[in-house]
Amino acid sequence: MSNAKKTAPSKTIIILVLLALAAVAALLIVNASRKADKKTAISLEQEQQKLQEKVNILDKELAAPEGSESGGQSESAGMQTESGAEADNQAAGKDITMDPCKTTSAGIDRFFTRLDQEDYIIDLNLEGGSKAYFITVINKLLANKPTITRETDNLLSILQNAAHFYRVLGEKNIFTLKKIMALEKGQLEPVMADFYSLILHRDECLSVQYPIQLPMEDLYSYSTFFLNTLGGQSYLFRREPAFRTLVKYYCVLVMDLANMKNANPLGIDIRYPINSLIEEMTATSGLENKDKYLDNLLQLQEKYKTLYGN
Repeated sequence: MSNAKKTAPSKTIIILVLLALAAVAALLIVNASRKADKKTAISLEQEQQKLQEKVNILDKELAAPEGSESGGQSESAGMQTESGAEADNQAAGKDITMDPCKTTSAGIDRFFTRLDQEDYIIDLNLEGGSKAYFITVINKLLANKPTITRETDNLLSILQNAAHFYRVLGEKNIFTLKKIMALEKGQLEPVMADFYSLILHRDECLSVQYPIQLPMEDLYSYSTFFLNTLGGQSYLFRREPAFRTLVKYYCVLVMDLANMKNANPLGIDIRYPINSLIEEMTATSGLENKDKYLDNLLQLQEKYKTLYGN
């Protein structure tokens, strides 16, 4: 009788020990599973951070050649500016009262001819000269447009847009372009005005058959990219203020032209870009024709206020 009583407690102890071991094993399995999930989440987050860090490092390295804003005053002389209500007076004031096609193409050709005589361009050894080089670069960009819809659906699209020019053109071309932009800073305003005139009179100038073609559909994509996407705005934010506002200014003009041609398929509302650009340009120095740009923007502001309200 005494042996039976001793056996019963022993069995109970053994069962309790087994249950305790089972509980410990279950706890270890749960913890291991949680750690695995945590490692997976951390791994994904680290990959995203690594990609962002590469983009940031690359941008800082490539931004080094750029000059300071204080050197941004245009060195060109005799650039006449005229503002008006019509679109052809919004090309930063290029006086093209003669033949706009020949005048514009001649102005661009003079820029490339002078460029080819610069020592730093000769040292770059651009195949076919600067004009042929820019035609190649422009065609690459037009053939590989950035994402302008559903960009925020995933992080990868935003990062790809932020590094769009590097991905399409490559490091060597980016270095070459940034060097030209830094050393030709004083010519950016007249050259961009010439290119916009080329866009503005594209239908009239078909007979001229200028080798640089800028279709409205492609320009619309890039204007939307700079004005209406995180990647495009991120790219401009990393540029100096004078260049940033100049690019935005011509993007606004292109969008206005698209509206007049009923070529705004995404229905982009440019009232906000116009309003914000007026404030930004007012505070920006380094633009020779700043007053004319502001006059044109104020006219556009009034135009769209009349059409759609504030």
